[in-house]
Amino acid sequence: MAARDRRPAAGSTLPVRLGALLASLLAALGLVLLPSGTGGQAHADTGAGSAVTKSGAKGTYDDFSQLKVTVEQTANVRTQGVKVSWTGGQQTVGVWANYLQIMQCWGDASDGPTPEQCEYGGQGLKSDVAGVVNRKAWAKDPLEPAARDIPFTTVKGESSTDARKFFTGYTTNEQDRAIIGGDGGGDTIFQLEDANTSPILGCGTVTQTGQAPEPCWLVVVPRGTYEPDGSLPPQQTGFQSSPLSAGNWAQRIVFRLDFHPTDSVCPIGQDEQPTTGSDMIVGAMTSWEPAMCTTNKITYVYYPQAEDDARGQILNPPVGTAGLAFVENPAQPPPDAAPVVHAPVAVSGLVIGYNIQLSGSSQQVPRIRLNARLVAKMLTQSYKCDVPGDSGSVIPPGKLSAKNARDLSGDPEFQKLNPGVRESSFLSCGPGLTVPQGTSDTATQLWRWLRSDPDAKSFLAGEADPWGMQINPYYLAMDPAHSALHQFWKPDATELVPDKSYPDLKLTSVALNPYTGSLGDVAKAVRGSSSGSSAPAVDPVAIPPALEKSGPQPEGSHFYLGLTDAASAANYRLGTAELLNADGQFVAPTPQSLGATVAGMKDGPVPGVLDADPGLRTPGAYPLTTVTYAAASTSMDATRRQTYAALMRYAVGAGQAPGIGDGQLPPGYAPLTQAMRDQGLAASTALLAGAPPTSPAAADSSGGGSGAPPGGDAGPAGGAGPAGGGTSAGAPPTSPAAAAAAGGTSKGASGGGSASPPVDNAARTSGTTPGALLGAVRWVLLIVLIAGVAGSLGGPLLMRAGLVRGTGRAFLAFRGQSGATPAPDSPRGT
Repeated sequence: MAARDRRPAAGSTLPVRLGALLASLLAALGLVLLPSGTGGQAHADTGAGSAVTKSGAKGTYDDFSQLKVTVEQTANVRTQGVKVSWTGGQQTVGVWANYLQIMQCWGDASDGPTPEQCEYGGQGLKSDVAGVVNRKAWAKDPLEPAARDIPFTTVKGESSTDARKFFTGYTTNEQDRAIIGGDGGGDTIFQLEDANTSPILGCGTVTQTGQAPEPCWLVVVPRGTYEPDGSLPPQQTGFQSSPLSAGNWAQRIVFRLDFHPTDSVCPIGQDEQPTTGSDMIVGAMTSWEPAMCTTNKITYVYYPQAEDDARGQILNPPVGTAGLAFVENPAQPPPDAAPVVHAPVAVSGLVIGYNIQLSGSSQQVPRIRLNARLVAKMLTQSYKCDVPGDSGSVIPPGKLSAKNARDLSGDPEFQKLNPGVRESSFLSCGPGLTVPQGTSDTATQLWRWLRSDPDAKSFLAGEADPWGMQINPYYLAMDPAHSALHQFWKPDATELVPDKSYPDLKLTSVALNPYTGSLGDVAKAVRGSSSGSSAPAVDPVAIPPALEKSGPQPEGSHFYLGLTDAASAANYRLGTAELLNADGQFVAPTPQSLGATVAGMKDGPVPGVLDADPGLRTPGAYPLTTVTYAAASTSMDATRRQTYAALMRYAVGAGQAPGIGDGQLPPGYAPLTQAMRDQGLAASTALLAGAPPTSPAAADSSGGGSGAPPGGDAGPAGGAGPAGGGTSAGAPPTSPAAAAAAGGTSKGASGGGSASPPVDNAARTSGTTPGALLGAVRWVLLIVLIAGVAGSLGGPLLMRAGLVRGTGRAFLAFRGQSGATPAPDSPRGT
C-alpha cells in the first residue's frame, strides 16, 4: 500500500546547505541570547474542537427526535478510547428496551457505511441476549424482503456470513447495550481501532500517495420499545432483531471519523538510529518520531526493553544496536569507562487505570481511591478470586485465610474509601489487577512505594489488616517487605483441574489472571474489560482440547483494574485511581500533581538524576510520578553522538508542547520545567563533546563532537539548540556546558544535565547559582555554534575534494509490537 511521499526533493546543493546552516545559526542565536526562563512554543493544531453532536429522528414506531449523541473527537483519531455521550433518550428498561448499540465501520461513501461494512454481531459475543442472531435480517422486518444472513465484508474485499472468521468476542469493539439513565442521558468510552490493530477495517491507511488517510465511521443504532414491525419484544429475552436489519438500520446515527495516517511518514532508506528502554516513553516517542524524522532527517526507531538490559547495552553500544536508552534510574558506568549523560525528557506517572461501570448505571464511576495496602493485596494474589477455586468459596488448604475478601470490590477497606463502588452482579470471579511481565524501573518504584507506607509494609511482612485479611503465604517466602523487587511475580502454585477427563488441563493463577506484554497492553485490556484469561472449564469444541476463555465482562457492568502508565490511560480514556501519598492526601495523576512531585524530588546517587522517592512528604504530590531520562555514553563515535544529541534537543524543545498532533507532548505527560529543559540541552552538549581525553574510552571514540548536529527546533524558545564544534575535539570538556553535564547541581529540577560517574563542577566549588551557570552555558553554546558553522562549511568542500571519506553503517531497527504476551520465562516481551 503506497505511503505518502514526504521526502525532500533530490539534488540539494551546497548553497542550500549554507542557507540552512545560516538559518540554524540565527535561530540558535535567538535561543542563546534569550534571558533564562523566556521563550514560547509554536502551537500546532491539536485536533481540539472536532467533537460532533447529532440528533436522532422520529421513526414509524419509536421517536428518537429528542435524542442527541455526541462523539468527543472525530479528527486525528487512532487506536484509542473516545467518549460517546447522549441526552434526551428514554430510560433503559431491564434487558429489553431503550438503549444504544454502537459499532465501528469502514466505507468510502459520503453518507456512511452499509451494514456489511460494520464490525458487529459474531455469535456468542457481547450480545444483548443469548441466542440472538446478530447479523441476520429479521424475517418480520417490513423493510427486509426476506430473512437473510448479512455478511461482513472487510476493507480488502473478503466476505463471509460467519463473522467469526474476522472477529470474535475477544477482539470485537462493538457495544451492544449502552444504558440510558433516568435523566435520559449517559456516556461510554468506545475503543476505536486503526489499521494497525484492526486490518479488517483499514482505518487510517493511505491508499495512494498524496491522498488523505482512509476514514471510518462510528454508527449508533438507538433501540426503543418496538421491533421493526411494531411488536413488543419479550421482557425476559429482549429484542430478537439485529441493529443491522433494515428497519433498525434506518434509525442509525452516523459519525465520520478522520484517522491519523497509519503509514509511516519517515522516508524509506533514511538514516535510522535505534533507541530502547522504558515503557514510560512509548506515547511520547510515538508522537515525536514522525516530526523528528522530517525535522532531523533521521528515523529514530524505538523498541521497548527492560531498563536493566538497556542500561547495560548503552555502556558499550556495539554498531547496529541502540546507543540511547530511556530509563528512570541512572546508568552508572565503571570508574574507568566514559561518562554517560542523562537528559530529562518526560515527566509522567505509573497509574492504576480502571474501567468501572456498575450494573444499571448509565455512566462510569468517576473516582476511586486506593491506599498502598489495597494495592499490595492485589499484587500479592491475596484475594480469593486471585487463585483457582470455586468462585473463591473453596480455599486451598494451607493457603489464603478464610477472612480474606473475595475480591477488591468486596474488601471492607476498599468500601470504606469508596462507599457504594461494588459490583455484585458477577456470578463468577472477576479479574484481579492486570500487570505487565518483566523487570522494570517502574516496578521497582511501585514496590518502593508499598514499603514506604507503614500499613502496606506490615501487610507484606505477614500482619493482618484490621479486618483480618492476610497476605498470600506464597509471598512470605519471597519476603516482599524487604527484598529488592523489580517485577511482579505470581508465585502461587495452586492448580485446579476443571474436568477429570482432561487431567493435564490445569487452571493456574497465571492463566486465571495472565500477564500482558507492556503497560500499553494493560491499558487496552482494561478498556476492553478482557485480558484473555482462562475459565475453570474445558472448551468442548476446541481442537486440541483447551481451557475456555473468560471473554469480556458483560456490557454495562464492568469492574476491571490494571497497572499502566498515565499516557496509555489517557489514550484509552481510563479512570485513574487517586493514591494516598506520604503527606496523607489522596492524589490523582494530573500535570499539577506530577509537577508538585518533581519539585520535591532530590538528587539520587548520580547528581542531576532525580530520585523518585515516594516516601517524601510533599503536599499535592502523586506518589508514583516518574522522570524518564535519555541516557547515552560519550564513548560513541561523533556521528552517533550528533544524532542522539539532536533527539535530546528535540525532546526538551518542541517535543514539550502539549497536544495530540505529531511532534507534541501527548496527554498523560507533564511538560518539563524550564530548568529541566536547560538541563537536557546541557546534556546534549556534553554528549557532543564526547569522552574526556583522560578517559580510556576517549581513544576509541572517533573524534569528539563534529559539525552541527542535525535537527531544527529544539531549544526552549523553539529555535535551534546547541551545536557541536567543528574541530575533532568538540566542545571542550572543561567548558561550563560540559562541566554542568558531567556534574549537575540539581534540586527538584534545577541544574545542568548529568553524567556518570560524577566529577567536580565549577558551579559547585565556586558557589555559582544555577541561573548564572545556565547563562554561561548560553554563551559557550554561541561560541560552539560559530565553530560548528565553520567546520560545517568546510566539510562539504573537503568531501568534494575527496579528502573526507564517509563510512556506511547498517543499523538494525526494531519495533515493539503491541498485544504480544511474552512467555512466562521471558524477561520482557521483546
